[in-house]
Amino acid sequence: MGSFYLGVWHSRAAISDEEAARQYLVLSDGKSASPEFDPQVYAFYTHLTGLYPEIDMVPESESDTCPWACSIDMSGGHVIMAIEPEKSERLVPVLLQLAERHDLVCFDPQNHKVHLPPYLRAQRAGTP
Repeated sequence: MGSFYLGVWHSRAAISDEEAARQYLVLSDGKSASPEFDPQVYAFYTHLTGLYPEIDMVPESESDTCPWACSIDMSGGHVIMAIEPEKSERLVPVLLQLAERHDLVCFDPQNHKVHLPPYLRAQRAGTP
């Protein structure tokens, strides 16, 4: 089994699973969701790597504790994470919560599912 991937970015509007899948494909091809620096994405990345340092920053003797399959793909507008499959079940709920805390969309390409932050879920439901 390969790595378990998640993509995180900022969205001004609620998006569907299909829209998120298209956006994820664009991002995984190396194109940012936003041409500009997004402070929410940077805050997410900083918080994330404070909890789980980049694979290159973990001493080789501790590499079995690192959840990342490879370096995190981070741009000014998105973060894509490749998680070791055996660590994904424990880590994914933490990452979803972290994305929500930073008001970011999180897309799970394995399950073709977008997770929206509260303000976008409310927007989708039609509540102010």
